[in-house]
Amino acid sequence: MHKPVNIIAIFLSSLILSGCSNAADKTLSPPSNAKWVNVEVKNPSRYTKPFPLEVRYISHQCLKKRISGVDGSMITEPGYNVISMPLQQSDNNDIWKAKVAMSGGGSCEWTLSALNLGIEYIDATHLVKDLIPGTAVGVTIAFDGEASRNGQFSSVYGDVILSPKYYPYITEWNINKKQKDLSLLGEKSFLSLRAYNVSEIKFKPVMNESKVVRFVEPEIKIDGVYSKIIYPDGSIAPKGTLSPDFDKIDKMIIK
Repeated sequence: MHKPVNIIAIFLSSLILSGCSNAADKTLSPPSNAKWVNVEVKNPSRYTKPFPLEVRYISHQCLKKRISGVDGSMITEPGYNVISMPLQQSDNNDIWKAKVAMSGGGSCEWTLSALNLGIEYIDATHLVKDLIPGTAVGVTIAFDGEASRNGQFSSVYGDVILSPKYYPYITEWNINKKQKDLSLLGEKSFLSLRAYNVSEIKFKPVMNESKVVRFVEPEIKIDGVYSKIIYPDGSIAPKGTLSPDFDKIDKMIIK
């Protein structure tokens, strides 16, 4: 459900200024000597699909200013340029590719700051009737300190090759709505990496649909009645458990 429009926020946003112009020029024009990053995503199933790359460029030339919500002071920040970049399916139908310029160029001298890549379910009915495809999984890769400043990024040096494991995760909502969502359960929904000297990124996820995990919300909200997490072998997680134990699922042997 959409939140009500905040008129004050709209007014304050109109006061945002750019260091090089009132509206930063977001045109990308990579220079002839630009370094490129080759991105490759392997689609693990005909029921999934790589989502378009979410690419963020940063500019220290075209700055933006905003009013602090704490004390009303003016804060100067780098400008950002976020674009969606489709991947192209190769002759090998499982492989999807894209090239991303490290130097975006343009009048604002955009440089690559971060990108998101990954996969999501596009069809869910083969597992359970009336399932709705849910959230995506993948990896966030930072290319500068600005994007990785929260400290939750692991450093990688050189080319990046990832093969995380995922299992189907069905969420059954019953209290506020009657709906079943299907997403992918991994050790983490999104890995966070800070890349150095990278020229190639390969994301080759591994799916195992023989191990289906379910989160079942109770029919009504009552004190002491909790949602259930049901593992592929039929066992149920302890009461109050908020998320499945990935290692337990990974080690399970389903006959």
